[in-house]
Parts: sequence; structure tokens; C-alpha cells
Amino acid sequence: MARVTIEDCIRHYPNRFEMVVLTSKRARQLLSGMPSLIENEEEHKPSVQALREMGGGHITWDTVFTMDEQERLRLEASTFEDEVE
Repeated sequence: MARVTIEDCIRHYPNRFEMVVLTSKRARQLLSGMPSLIENEEEHKPSVQALREMGGGHITWDTVFTMDEQERLRLEASTFEDEVE
């Protein structure tokens, strides 16, 4: 079992409040079905997976906002296709 500690994450985000907000946003993305940025071999819960991604240095605000934008565009495209049919 891979353990994630605050010390792993604090290297990338020294502000604990910012770290919690970013992790919760990423966990919600994972819960809604967005792909993980690292392998989830043990099927961790979204909050643990988000912390593991952050501890590995894979998560930034830009990454999260870009993924949100891509998801929004994908949903708009699928809604537009449904309206055309």
C-alpha cells in the first residue's frame, strides 16, 4: 500500500489551505470520471488518488483548470450533437 503524507504534498504546495482546495477539486474530477494522471493499481478512493497525484508533482492549478475546460467542451459538443439529431 502506497502511503501519502502531507510532507509528500507540501513540497509542491507549501500552503496547506491551497493544497486542500486543489486536492478536493481534483478528487471531484476523478469522481466524475476523468482519467487519473498516475496508475491506480490498488483502486484508491478519489481523495487518496488526488493526493497521490499531488505528492508526485502531477497536479497544478493549470492542469485542473485545463481538464475542467476540456470536459466542459466535451459536454457542450455532445449536447450540440443531441440537439442536431
